[in-house]
Amino acid sequence: MAKKDSEITTSLLPRLDRLPWSSWHWKVWFILAGGMLLEGFVLSVGGSTLSTVEKLFSLTSEETVALTPIFLVGEMIGGIYLGSMADIRGRKQLFIITMAIIAGGSLLSAVSVDYPMLALSRAIAGFGIGGELGSAIAALEEFSPSKNRGFSVGTGNGVMFDFGTFIAGFVSFFAIAYLPVSFGWRIAFLTAFVLAGFIFVARLDLPESVRYLLRKGKIKEAEDIVDGIEAEVKKTGKKLSDVAATVNIPTDVGKATASEGFSVIFKKYKKRIALSWILNFCETWPYYAAFSIIPLIFTNIYHIPSKDTGLILSVVLGAGVLGVLVWAFLLDIIGRRPVIMITYIVAGVVAIILGIVVHSIDFVVFIAILSLMYFFTYAAAALLYPQIGEMFPTRARGSGLGTAIGFGRLGGIIGPFVLLALLNYGLLYVFVVTGVVLIIGGIAEVVLGPELKRESLEKASNDT
Repeated sequence: MAKKDSEITTSLLPRLDRLPWSSWHWKVWFILAGGMLLEGFVLSVGGSTLSTVEKLFSLTSEETVALTPIFLVGEMIGGIYLGSMADIRGRKQLFIITMAIIAGGSLLSAVSVDYPMLALSRAIAGFGIGGELGSAIAALEEFSPSKNRGFSVGTGNGVMFDFGTFIAGFVSFFAIAYLPVSFGWRIAFLTAFVLAGFIFVARLDLPESVRYLLRKGKIKEAEDIVDGIEAEVKKTGKKLSDVAATVNIPTDVGKATASEGFSVIFKKYKKRIALSWILNFCETWPYYAAFSIIPLIFTNIYHIPSKDTGLILSVVLGAGVLGVLVWAFLLDIIGRRPVIMITYIVAGVVAIILGIVVHSIDFVVFIAILSLMYFFTYAAAALLYPQIGEMFPTRARGSGLGTAIGFGRLGGIIGPFVLLALLNYGLLYVFVVTGVVLIIGGIAEVVLGPELKRESLEKASNDT
């Protein structure tokens, strides 16, 4: 390895990319994807405890509904600010700090004594979650071998989030149903605090991103990490091929500023950041509708008892998880562009068809078509992240992911309110508008999306 001026010639990154998937990668996947599990848990616990909190704190319906947007606003700010900090301070420092913030916000939620304190604590938890996604997804991208990166990041984001919502529903049900009302909901939030604590401790043992270290000129530290990973892989009996290839990467050993990553993405990657914003906005719109509008459709339109809505919704979301697994596998087979295009556009078309036929079908058929819609919608929501992380260089990957996450949360904030208003005019408008939003995302991928399947991150971001 040689260092020349502001560029490093190294074989470390080709050595990382040629590694077979191993138990070491699984360990990193579980610990980093635990942040996505926690996002689903924290968001779902907030929703599951709303009715209890509303009664105990004597809230108006507007105050109650506002708690979810408050959480998402915190997530938006955290994604933008803390995502950029991951490019300055490193992936490891940020994915540990964000876990501490989430733990603190969850603990404050559990001990809240009034509405302002609860709203503030939810915003703090959301702030940590937003930064968590930018730093943890960046790290997961940078440790995953190029041939497995689509499946690794796609399932780490999508499947683990949904697993978190499942656990939250289970915990919230028993905490509220079998414990005194006055503190059962607090136990649910304390569970989030405990989970965050476990993930925090587990992450202390993870290494810093090799790509980040090389970017900062910390060559020996990067070499030691790659040597250690290769030793772990060899212990499993897998043989590693020799690597003669090298890659030239720029270094930045000076003191970086928070604006540097934004400067890179807005000057050199205008089309890519526009694509990432559009894709995020168009997926959070129907994604968060699943937790806010669809349960209302069950109870208000089809007169399903509220106690049964969670079980029925789990069928729909289960179809979504299956969709994530299927399409995440295909990301590394047929490519990013076709998978993202298909999932967005087909989800949109199914939504429009559902809106057209909804008043002429019974509830069972409605659920079947809705499940088909979310088979594609959940995949669309999860599988844009591998591409987004690949589109930006190491020096701005956290910033690119963070701004995309931040802007995308506007869809989650605006969408449910728009759909709630449209619900007064009929289900046709709810599903047709949702379908159009999804199709716009698919068209954006067709027009702007680069194909980065199995490319090294350096080649994918044009930063070699």
